[in-house]
Amino acid sequence: MNNLALTVKRTWLVALLLLLAALLPACTVVKVAYNQLDTLLYWRLDGYADFTREQAPRVQESLAQFHQWHRRTQLPAYAELLQRLRPKLAGSISPEQACSMFDQVRGAADATLDPAQWTLVWMATELTEEQLRKIEKKQASSDADWRKEWLVNMTPEKLLDARFEKALSRSEMLYGNLDGPQKAALRVGLGASSFDPSRSYAERQRREHDLLNVLRKINADKLDTEQARALLAAYMGRALLPPDLADQRYTQMLVRDGCATFSRLHNSTTPAQRAQAAVTLDRYTRDFRLLIAQR
Repeated sequence: MNNLALTVKRTWLVALLLLLAALLPACTVVKVAYNQLDTLLYWRLDGYADFTREQAPRVQESLAQFHQWHRRTQLPAYAELLQRLRPKLAGSISPEQACSMFDQVRGAADATLDPAQWTLVWMATELTEEQLRKIEKKQASSDADWRKEWLVNMTPEKLLDARFEKALSRSEMLYGNLDGPQKAALRVGLGASSFDPSRSYAERQRREHDLLNVLRKINADKLDTEQARALLAAYMGRALLPPDLADQRYTQMLVRDGCATFSRLHNSTTPAQRAQAAVTLDRYTRDFRLLIAQR
């Protein structure tokens, strides 16, 4: 649960531009990786919990069921969403329109974020204390990597450069090569962002500690699967909307800033680049539909 929930959460928090790009890697990668999604998730989750010999086949079966559900119900929604967004890329997009698009993309992930659909919830009731310690250790290792990338020896100039390089790479997946005016627009937008790595790191740790506390309560109270599902649903609510009002405002500012950056970048693109973006969405729509047919 840890990796799946936090991966989706990180995606949810970025700007619309970055979210779309996260959904649109190279098309061959989409098809190959998606068909192995249950296996990839198993490896990642096992890296956290180190499943026992008895747990492993049951976890694999649960992830295969989740994968089948996702292919059957979610990919059609993603394909429909991309085609609904496609015409909007032909003209200018205001920050408000960008946020509306963002809400639609976020809404497409709602079902996946809902523990009611998580076939692996039973595992939360069977984690041992040793496995919980391993999850905690893995979180600490991941946090160290995050600090190294975004906090250690990171001046404001270096931070902007690092964010720009990531955003540029993802943006070019959508529009193709960006030129001077688009790169300038992207850098200006990122430079005006409220992103504070220290604050984002603190929120990251809050979510991690919250999840561990929930998992420990499930085990200490010997809850059944449905009781565990209810606690995990409450956790997801707190993960998506922090309980603290100041943290909520910070999260909302990041979204608004992302919408403004996407609007600024998109409005600087040429007709040819917007046409390329439409072609990109068409290609991924086609790939999603091919993946649906493979079930």
